[in-house]
Amino acid sequence: MLKRLVYSRADQRLYFIEADGKHYFSIECRDAFWPGYNDQGQPRASLPNGDYMCEAEPYPAENNAAYGTCYISDNDSRGRVIHGGGSGLDDPLADEQGWYQTLGCLRVQNGPGRVLSEAIIEAGNAVPLTVQEEAYGY
Repeated sequence: MLKRLVYSRADQRLYFIEADGKHYFSIECRDAFWPGYNDQGQPRASLPNGDYMCEAEPYPAENNAAYGTCYISDNDSRGRVIHGGGSGLDDPLADEQGWYQTLGCLRVQNGPGRVLSEAIIEAGNAVPLTVQEEAYGY
């Protein structure tokens, strides 16, 4: 069962970690974002390295072109989350929608993102996430 998640910028992967500390699954996850400023005038940036707590929406209200069919909150103070979709894509709700930059969130493909959401919910809907620069050593 999922005990925690590790996002490696070096690998561009999100690793599912079991209680024994070994990963049993990983999905591609990207942190490319549009340069510029947010609504508060702060420079846009990807989710910073650090520790977060993830909660998934089973049927996301955000199920739209921008967010796709999965939406996972990580309690980041600036609202950067994990999601699928991509407003500029031909089919942002497809299981494999392609890649499009975000405003600072982490993006996954919709199909694997739903697997991630289900794993988080099954684990009690409160799963720690570590975001790190270096490759995940498994």
